[in-house]
Amino acid sequence: MKSRLLIVPFLLAALASAADVISGPPVGATTMSIPVSDVTGQYKGQLVCYVCDYDKAPDVLAFFRDTSDATAQEIVQLNDLYLKNKSRGFKAVAMIVAGESSKQWLEDLSRSAHLEIPLTYFRKGPKDAAVRVYNLNPAVANTFLVTVNRSVVANISDIGPDRFSRVADATAEMLATVR
Repeated sequence: MKSRLLIVPFLLAALASAADVISGPPVGATTMSIPVSDVTGQYKGQLVCYVCDYDKAPDVLAFFRDTSDATAQEIVQLNDLYLKNKSRGFKAVAMIVAGESSKQWLEDLSRSAHLEIPLTYFRKGPKDAAVRVYNLNPAVANTFLVTVNRSVVANISDIGPDRFSRVADATAEMLATVR
């Protein structure tokens, strides 16, 4: 019984710290310009700032720490969200923090899943200035920023594919306010 009482505070502390994980700018922050290497988008093979390109459009900027099955599932879900809302001017981009080593994986994913959203990576990987500019937590698997007019309206971080509905719901809420 005594050992159970000792474990409870540790479990509560672990749960509290997981809930306190922060990655990305807070709601209300302005999205900053960041160059990424485009693998599959309209600027394929070039360095581009999709934040700048999308400018005032409603969008989701999705940052993924690395390549994985969960990342692939969430990118496909993001593409589906884009397809559902692109007639409303909605945009989306996936950015892999891991760097150039993800290029082939992104090309293969785009081809196999028939994706329309641009897939990109940070040129300098985790040491890229974009990691600092966007305050991306290296312990977090992903950060989804729902933005409009270059302002963050929702920040959803460190979720699995089974919780992607949080991104979809935040996007629907944002699009309901856009004329």
